[in-house]
Amino acid sequence: MNILLVDDKGGPYILDTIRCLSYKQDVNIYVVSPERKEYFNTIPYSRHVKKYEYLNFKSKKEEIEKINVKIREWKIDVVLPVKQSNYTFFASLNGEFDRSLLPPQSTKETLEIVSDKWLLFNWLKEHSFPTPKSYLVSEENLQSITFPILLKPKLDTNGNKVKMIKSADSYLETTKENNFNKEDFILQENIYGEDIDISLLAKNGIIKAYTIQKGLVREALSFATGIEFIDNNELLKQTEAIIKKLNWNGIAHLDFVHDPKSNSYHLIDFNPRLWSTLIGSLYAGVNFPILMVKLAQNQTIDFIGYRKTQFYLAQQALQQGKLKSIKNSSWKYVLNDPLPEIVKTYKKLSSIIKLK
Repeated sequence: MNILLVDDKGGPYILDTIRCLSYKQDVNIYVVSPERKEYFNTIPYSRHVKKYEYLNFKSKKEEIEKINVKIREWKIDVVLPVKQSNYTFFASLNGEFDRSLLPPQSTKETLEIVSDKWLLFNWLKEHSFPTPKSYLVSEENLQSITFPILLKPKLDTNGNKVKMIKSADSYLETTKENNFNKEDFILQENIYGEDIDISLLAKNGIIKAYTIQKGLVREALSFATGIEFIDNNELLKQTEAIIKKLNWNGIAHLDFVHDPKSNSYHLIDFNPRLWSTLIGSLYAGVNFPILMVKLAQNQTIDFIGYRKTQFYLAQQALQQGKLKSIKNSSWKYVLNDPLPEIVKTYKKLSSIIKLK
């Protein structure tokens, strides 16, 4: 089988996707990128990549034409988007692309709702799903805000980071910074509770496969680098209701926080893309990229659950300093395809030596 991945700005998702697709599978993986990287690109060094090619174009129409040329040239069976921008790109195409090559995908309008935190908050509120109180950034909202509060980018794709605002003075100081654009952010209530996530694949609003995980090790205001796969029927039922109401199609990773005061699960982020611990789901027994391929080819998915285990990303496993942590980590998949990391380390060392 020939699979085409569309890369944009790199990141861990595409390499992890490649390693999932090739795990115990007979596939040929091709990758195209609509732009040349500003940094050293390690993806072409993966032993699982048959061909990596940059595309030069001057318009969106020319871009899709060149992708279509590669689909015919390489006899592609399935096209997999990887990052959020890929899904938006394909959802915006009208009659210019053979959608039968894609796994099920939600509409452009639905993608816009879940991708924009302000639109998502209002949608959840309208349909009575628990979610933290959220506000637009304005001085008029100061009287309604309880500090500390989270300042979050409306769109994760704009490169801004989440920031904790601890006081009104800090809030005013932040909003008056020269490069601050209030239209790019929202304010979200900071609920003190346990973070818990669910990764899933759905078709026509029905969840076909999922894993539920809680963070063992989490960077401040960022994703978990160590997780534990668990059962949680209450969270699953709530997620099923959200996915059904959205009539969601495709992959998603939902971040919840459990509020101990109300004993409820509040949805804080809906990520319509693959996620940073994708390899962890594979380790637990659910190969989401391969399941996406099966849906694209109208094959039946036989989901039998997942292993309740712990998992660490490679660097975090070393920092744990325990053999069990290294065993339960992404090192198994890195060592099976080591060249991207070797080349990346070599380039870093070369840069340091040149600077010195």
